[in-house]
Amino acid sequence: MRTLLLITVAFTTVRMSTSAISPSAPQWIQIRTAYRTALNNNDHVNTFESTCKSHCQTDALAKAYYGTALALRARASMAPTTKLSLANQAHDQLNSAATLQPKNLEIRFLRYSFEYGTPSFLNMKKNMLADKPLAVQFAKNPSPIKDIAVNFFQKCTDLSETEKRDIK
Repeated sequence: MRTLLLITVAFTTVRMSTSAISPSAPQWIQIRTAYRTALNNNDHVNTFESTCKSHCQTDALAKAYYGTALALRARASMAPTTKLSLANQAHDQLNSAATLQPKNLEIRFLRYSFEYGTPSFLNMKKNMLADKPLAVQFAKNPSPIKDIAVNFFQKCTDLSETEKRDIK
């Protein structure tokens, strides 16, 4: 009986800690909706950032979205030192997320799109070659942000016309 009680307590503790680790389905909808809005409207970047920040310490994909929020803040910033600082933070968050979940295609797409948009002199394009096939695979698969990935790759100069036709 004592063993059964300990197993029950241990299972309940693991279940409770697991639910705290990953955002719920409605929270993922909120994160991805905030991402979608922030991509097109700099006034919503802070909302996107705060939506991700509460989960970035416990979930690799949320960490990648948080890194993306920092990248969007860098894009919107006027001060060069702020742009660089935010870009470095974004780079670190995205690399950390990819290290935690190297096979997560969504993380690899977010990192690829960040690195693609950075100037070469910042030396932040080191993962593009490894990320490209995974990011393209992400764009070909169903996902809540598939349209964003497809649109990104249609404008991407790193893909051939044949590769672009294969992504729809």
